[in-house]
Amino acid sequence: MAVRLTALTGALLSFTLGVLQPAHAETVLERVSRTGRVNTVVLNGDLPYSTQQGNAYVGLGMEFAKEIQKELSDYTGKPIQLVPQPVNSINEGLAAIASGAVDLSCGAGFSWGRAMFVDYTLPFALSGTRLITPAGNDGTPAALQGKTIGAVKHSLAAHAIEKTVTGGELALFENPAAALEALKNGEVQFLAGDSLWLLANRGAVDPKGNVAPTVPYNRSAVGCVVPENNSGLLNLSNLAIAKLMQAYINDDPSALQRINQWVGPGSSVNLSQDVIKAYFTNVLLSAALLNLS
Repeated sequence: MAVRLTALTGALLSFTLGVLQPAHAETVLERVSRTGRVNTVVLNGDLPYSTQQGNAYVGLGMEFAKEIQKELSDYTGKPIQLVPQPVNSINEGLAAIASGAVDLSCGAGFSWGRAMFVDYTLPFALSGTRLITPAGNDGTPAALQGKTIGAVKHSLAAHAIEKTVTGGELALFENPAAALEALKNGEVQFLAGDSLWLLANRGAVDPKGNVAPTVPYNRSAVGCVVPENNSGLLNLSNLAIAKLMQAYINDDPSALQRINQWVGPGSSVNLSQDVIKAYFTNVLLSAALLNLS
């Protein structure tokens, strides 16, 4: 069961060092303004954050990416197109952001290791590592002894299970879609992952399964990431995210619909509006306090 930060570091460094950097490279914001495009990483099967629907990508992460697109259009004074860039794995997406080849990715769980290579925006969700388990299994380390546990390769969940469940075997899958398919076809009976991801997809792959344990193995904020040292793009992204969260808090009908369809009442995740508003309020208050300090 080996999920190492060194593997991620090596992948990112090899990708980044393989790209020739001009002496005075334009910033991502300058490139977006010049090309009229903001490129965003997307993963299929990664609801509630992103998934392919026909020829488009949808999800909670895409709602915030669209808000960033709008903010960029307003700032540059020209139409900016949001262009999905599909990737096949978490590492591929992070490497594309770290190298500056892609501008944005929304739906990334925070870790200090990843923050060495990319810059995080304000978070728009809070999640943590849990599992889909068969009925009667509470998902605790003791209940997972001798079990094979599926997880997405290089995910925060894979790392948490590796460190915590010493008597289980980790089966790693290249991407979220492959991990979900493995649970659906019975290749694994346990699947570890982001709690919101598990809740959003359980009905399609294991409707009788539990999401457990009650207390997650870890917790992590979820937001967008941009290439390092691009304060212009980071600042505009934070502004866009804050505006959408504030609109939700203020009961704006469009904001309520956009967020609720993925994580709110009646969705597969089924969080209450009060819970979502409380989290958004805490994020905005924390950001305000940090700016005052």
